[in-house]
Amino acid sequence: MNVRRVRQLAGVAIAVAFAALLAGCGAFGGDQNTFNPGGDVAERQRDLFILVLIPATVILILVSAAILYIVVRFRRRSDDEMPVQVHGNMRLEIAWTIAPLILLAFIAVPTVDGIFDLGRDARDDALHVRVVAFQWDWRFEYLDPEYADADGNPMTAEELFIPVDREVGIELSSLDVIHSFWVPKLAGKLDVIPGRTNRMWFNATEAGVYPGQCAEFCGIGHAGMKFDVIAVEPAEFDAWALEQLASP
Repeated sequence: MNVRRVRQLAGVAIAVAFAALLAGCGAFGGDQNTFNPGGDVAERQRDLFILVLIPATVILILVSAAILYIVVRFRRRSDDEMPVQVHGNMRLEIAWTIAPLILLAFIAVPTVDGIFDLGRDARDDALHVRVVAFQWDWRFEYLDPEYADADGNPMTAEELFIPVDREVGIELSSLDVIHSFWVPKLAGKLDVIPGRTNRMWFNATEAGVYPGQCAEFCGIGHAGMKFDVIAVEPAEFDAWALEQLASP
């Protein structure tokens, strides 16, 4: 295979890869675009992702370019030709051993810090909500005493209303099979497992409607197992809560 043919194939491969990349792109501000977060948790997760993505992409390009260069530059040109045998390069081997260690150390510090921060319990002044999953819907129960009725039962809703700029502590439970709670613009996925309570927290820094869904195939109605997180100003949230408590 001559150099021209290799270049043609490389060009076609790059064009196909670029077309596939563009095919997966939508509007940047889309309702479920994790690169356009609406809360602190989603923003932190996006930043950690980009922190890893950038060096990984650079390494991919460098390694791919090196492989392509080696294939072309040191190809066998005739049946009688034997390529020069290289048995090692101490400097290169030391360099590509130390470089990943430095890179991993650079990535590890913010990653570990993010794991501890995002994995902590919700603060005491957070809005505490129990999310109950079942085939194929969700129920939201507000656990703080001020949102209980006269009999002490928690206020319930079919959509998750939250106040802007207030932390929300979520308790996840399932009545049947494994589900997965996911609001892409507010936080990453967390499984909802029968017989177990998983916990997470997030907030919304901007008022708006944030679509969520079940991200674990859970049966024939899985595709319709969607919900909205509706973030409103604190005064509007208080008015909504009073209306919910007053309704029979």
